[in-house]
Amino acid sequence: MATLGIDVSKETLDVTLLKPDGAQVKGQFGNQAKEFKKLQRWLTNHQLKELHVCMEATNVYWEEAAEFLHEQGYQVSVVNPARIKGFAQSQMRRNKTDPLDGEVIAQFCAALKPALWQPPTPEQRQLRALVRHQRALQKSLTQQTNRRATCKEAAVKASLKRVIDTLQAEIEHIEQQIQTFIDDQPELKQQYTLLISIKGIGHRCAVVLLAEMYDLADYESARAAAADAGLTPSHYSSGKTVRRKPKLSKVGKASVRSILYFPAITAMQHNPIVRALKERLEARGKDWNVILGAAMRKLVHLAYGVLKNRTLFDPNYSR
Repeated sequence: MATLGIDVSKETLDVTLLKPDGAQVKGQFGNQAKEFKKLQRWLTNHQLKELHVCMEATNVYWEEAAEFLHEQGYQVSVVNPARIKGFAQSQMRRNKTDPLDGEVIAQFCAALKPALWQPPTPEQRQLRALVRHQRALQKSLTQQTNRRATCKEAAVKASLKRVIDTLQAEIEHIEQQIQTFIDDQPELKQQYTLLISIKGIGHRCAVVLLAEMYDLADYESARAAAADAGLTPSHYSSGKTVRRKPKLSKVGKASVRSILYFPAITAMQHNPIVRALKERLEARGKDWNVILGAAMRKLVHLAYGVLKNRTLFDPNYSR
C-alpha cells in the first residue's frame, strides 16, 4: 500500500508520496479547500489502488484536509506530533524542513501503520464549533475586562462596558445553545450524563471533553487518550547524574489540559479514586505539580472508562 505523509502548516501542505516500490514523489499544495482538489487530481494521476494518508495533529490546521481526504475514500491517520518526532530521532534525522517532515511522516505511516482516524459526526462538529466559539468569546471578554480595569478615560471606559455587557450576554446565549443542543441529541446526552457522573467533572469540563475528544471511547487505551491530551509524564535523564523532575509532556490538546485543572483539584478532595491516588503520591514525596498532573490524567482515564463501557461512574470499581 502507498502512503502519503503530509506536513501541515496554516498555509501549506507539504506532501511526500511513498509508493509500494519505494519511490518517493514530493509536492506542495495550499491548505485551502480549492487546493485540496488539486491534491486529489495529483493523487489520481499516480493511479493508486490503496492509499494510507498520515498527518500530525497540528493545532486545528489539519482538520479540513483530513476530512476532505477521508471523504475521498482514503485511509487517514492523525497522530500526536511526539510520535513523529520520536520516529525521526530513531532514524537519526538531523535536518528538519517541511518537505523532509512530510517524508518522515510517510515513512512512519508505512512502518508503524497508525490507527485510522474517524471524522466527527455532524452533531459532534456542531458542538465543537459552538464550544470553540464560546471559548473565543470568553477570551475576548477577559481581554476587554482587563483593558477596562486599567482605563482612565471615561468615554473609553463606558464603551468598554457596553462591549463587555454584549460579550457576557452572547456567552450566556451560546451556553444555552450548547445545553439545548446536547439535550436534543440522544447520543451526546448519554455521553454527557456519563461524564458528569464522575466526581470532579462538571458541566464545562464534560462539554469540552465531548467537543475536543469526541472519539474518546475509540482510543486504543486510556493511556493513549491521556497522551493525546498531553497528560503523560515526560522523563529526562542522562547517565548517572542528570535527573530532571518529570513533567507533563504537554504535546497534545491544550484545551483539554486547561479545562481539567480545576476539576482535578476538586476530584482530589471529593473523588475517592483520585483522592487515593493523591495520598499515595504524597506518601512517596511527589511534587505537587506531579500529583496534579496525575490527577488530571486519572480523570481522562475515568472518562475513557465510563464512555467505553457506557456505565455511570462507580467510585468502588477499583476497590
